[in-house]
Amino acid sequence: MALIITLAVMAAIIVLFYGILLIIGPDDEVEERLASSPRPLRLTSSAVPADSPQSAMGRRLGEGKLGSKLSLELAQASVQMKPGEFMLMTAGLGVVAFALGMLISRSVLGGLGLFPLALMAPRFWLKRKKSKRIAAFQNQLPDVLNLVVGSLRAGYGLIQAMQLVAQEMPSPSKDEFERVTHEISLGVPLQDALNRLVERMESEDLGLVVTAITIQNEVGGNLGNILETISATIRDRVRVQGEIRTMTSMQRMTGYMLAAMPFFVAAILMVLNPGYILQMFQFPWIVIPIGAVISMGLGIFFMNALLKIDY
Repeated sequence: MALIITLAVMAAIIVLFYGILLIIGPDDEVEERLASSPRPLRLTSSAVPADSPQSAMGRRLGEGKLGSKLSLELAQASVQMKPGEFMLMTAGLGVVAFALGMLISRSVLGGLGLFPLALMAPRFWLKRKKSKRIAAFQNQLPDVLNLVVGSLRAGYGLIQAMQLVAQEMPSPSKDEFERVTHEISLGVPLQDALNRLVERMESEDLGLVVTAITIQNEVGGNLGNILETISATIRDRVRVQGEIRTMTSMQRMTGYMLAAMPFFVAAILMVLNPGYILQMFQFPWIVIPIGAVISMGLGIFFMNALLKIDY
């Protein structure tokens, strides 16, 4: 019964945080258009005054080093949140996890054990979503280049070819090239818009494409033939990468399962017998879980290093 009440309280707190974000958060569409403008613009006539405390706090979070990096990661993962909203959500999950751990274990140590896990969960989710989106873009890149090459040979310009990509290709290529054409329509130079695309996608192949476009703009040449050659090279690399991931999938999944199993067992013991598992977090026994976490981290690192193949 206590567990059900705790879960209900946790859900209520999450809903409360989400409601607060909806009330005090700025208009996402307007903010996105202003952020993509080539000149720094200020939002002065919206529901959020420029001199309001939440606006000032949002600017400070977004302009800092951590906020800038987090803003880029949110854009890479296509998460419609501001850095301040993501930090607030993370803090809320940490507080809820701390309270949940205390209620289950009836000890502060239980709350302290769940608190860092709750803080790491949103970051793990964000990085996972970002990695999947970048991988999907990389897999779509050969088809994107083929569409661009066909458009160029049909007499379209490069910008019109990218607009066609934004219309015909699925996400994430559709979203990213739509953003590029939108930035160009606002006055951002083509080279700057493409460099921003490379920064968001973190793709060496895309960087090669942008470099080829830059050189062609400076010295001339047949851009269609150049992009066709690059497309064939990228398609071969994507094929080899898929084969490597297929051959190493069982080893990677085994390593992840072995790494997650101790945490899963500890969570079950925390619910069934908190007094038994909490003895591991008392001196001098606390050295054992610390050493186990370090050993598992080193094991995952070396496993990924062995399975990583340069091609």
